[in-house]
Amino acid sequence: MSQQPPPLNGRDLSRASIAGIGLALLGIILFIGLWVVLGQAGFQPAPRLFTSLCVPPAIIAAIVGAYVLLRRPSGKQ
Repeated sequence: MSQQPPPLNGRDLSRASIAGIGLALLGIILFIGLWVVLGQAGFQPAPRLFTSLCVPPAIIAAIVGAYVLLRRPSGKQ
């Protein structure tokens, strides 16, 4: 009834792994950067932690969302 997607080849899997590792590193770097910058700005620990934990995933979601919206489909539907 429904069509199965083709299996992933090694090239696609490695590209996806590299993208995932890159996004994870970006999230860690953003967390540390925000933590340091907000600490130097004199923020209290609770808002500093909340901001440092919530902003990086929002930025990563925006990057992934822009990629999905702007990516052109490879084949006609």
